[in-house]
Amino acid sequence: MEPSSALNYVVAFIQPFQLEGVVDALRLVPGCPGMSVSEVRGVGCTGAHPPREGERTEVDPFEKKVRIEVFCLAADVPGIVDAIRAAAHTGNPGDGKVFVGPVTAAYRIRTAESGARAVTPCPSDKEFENERCT
Repeated sequence: MEPSSALNYVVAFIQPFQLEGVVDALRLVPGCPGMSVSEVRGVGCTGAHPPREGERTEVDPFEKKVRIEVFCLAADVPGIVDAIRAAAHTGNPGDGKVFVGPVTAAYRIRTAESGARAVTPCPSDKEFENERCT
């Protein structure tokens, strides 16, 4: 694979209340082809928090988080990571984490495109001209 068409993935775990701002920031990043979002639960290095006012007295070690996944060209990773970090930052514990890794293969099911073509915007066929492909 050519260096310019190398693929990466970006996975971020953020606070649920930061999702809208992160999505808005990612939509402004040139080269961000789209994203997947999942509601998840997990525990980090700070462990479980003591019960907050109005919560049950049992301690649940798993905090609600949002997982955002972006598959993109390696050249687009810095802008995507910067947008996530800036939009998700509060300065408080639990802001989240961002991970980046290589993608060895990618395929678009609809068109059978592979590699970088599978994660870049669709070819301009009239029917799908204004859509982003997934």
